[in-house]
Amino acid sequence: MPSTYLSQYDCIFFDFDGVIVDSVDAKISAFGTLYDAFGPRVRQVVEDYQRKVPGETRYDKIPRFHRDLLGISLSQDEISDWCNKLSTIVLDQVVKSPLLPDVAQILALLLRQEIQAHIISGTPHDELQIIVERKGLNPFFKSARGAPEKKHNIARDIMTGYDLTPAQCLFVGDAMTDYDCANLCHIDFLDRAAEEMNPFPQGTQVVDRLGTFFLADKHQSMGAASLAVNS
Repeated sequence: MPSTYLSQYDCIFFDFDGVIVDSVDAKISAFGTLYDAFGPRVRQVVEDYQRKVPGETRYDKIPRFHRDLLGISLSQDEISDWCNKLSTIVLDQVVKSPLLPDVAQILALLLRQEIQAHIISGTPHDELQIIVERKGLNPFFKSARGAPEKKHNIARDIMTGYDLTPAQCLFVGDAMTDYDCANLCHIDFLDRAAEEMNPFPQGTQVVDRLGTFFLADKHQSMGAASLAVNS
């Protein structure tokens, strides 16, 4: 993606963990705790996978872990039960996780300039609603939607519902699932990651801090007010 400015977009799609909230480590630890009873080797493999593939939904990860590591095939009801166990472990930890640097100022800026913001996450939808509400983020997002609905289907549905073209939209993420969503929907993609941790193809626009992009736009005011959120 060539260098761009915020002012060319009318809608920003945000992943949640690792983009809005500094909760990636909390998710890694929660997955490890979920599989702790199966021994240290299984826990380590699960945590390593979560570290490498943070954006994949737990509805896909958990049956894979059981099948590949434990030789167990889970029914749909069993998958739901395991996902609920993970939610119990992870919910409070994610709520306690701080917003990433610059996010408060960015959301205030988008709200003031009437640029739509939507969360599209691999977190289960109902769990995401609780987290967003408890962190005081609802006023700053038009919607917050999660798994099991696929990210590209959510993005397409939002674009249709708000009569948006792909050129009006930007997806901000930190995982290949986010990159794939942007590609499938033909929208621009911005990676929030340290350059040395960048897993994306050459030419992908990467920033360590989102403010490098959102707050450095020559067309924007640099004096964005802070948010009254539970950071």
